[in-house]
Amino acid sequence: MPEKNYHPSITMINIKTMKNKNNYPSLGPIIIGTKNIEKAKEFYINVFGLTVERETPVYISAHGVDGTHIELEADSKERFPNWAQNNIGTYKNSEFQVLDIFGFLANVKLNGGKVVTEPVKRSWGGYGAEIQDLDGNTFLIVQK
Repeated sequence: MPEKNYHPSITMINIKTMKNKNNYPSLGPIIIGTKNIEKAKEFYINVFGLTVERETPVYISAHGVDGTHIELEADSKERFPNWAQNNIGTYKNSEFQVLDIFGFLANVKLNGGKVVTEPVKRSWGGYGAEIQDLDGNTFLIVQK
């Protein structure tokens, strides 16, 4: 039987813990990378209705109107290599739901964002569109 190559820091205790149902991951905040934290803050307050709870020069912790935890983050010396490349101006694979997609998209444009894909009627119901924020982060917006 071939020997398994585990990382040296993984012990048998770690392996047992990994299979423990109490150690399964839970969903944390949606992290949105930005080049300009102040401009991003203004955009997300105006367009997503965020309430800021904690703020540093490179980090904002906020919640949406439904309680969704969203973090706006800028690059800093504490980041791992290529953080900005991987987190700023990328597709965020989350679905944001709104009651009026056309009104929401108008607000995106009003605040400097871009509508990438105009609303499309989906065969399973509702409409879907894609937007970009000021940094080019792309989001799926849905009206059910």
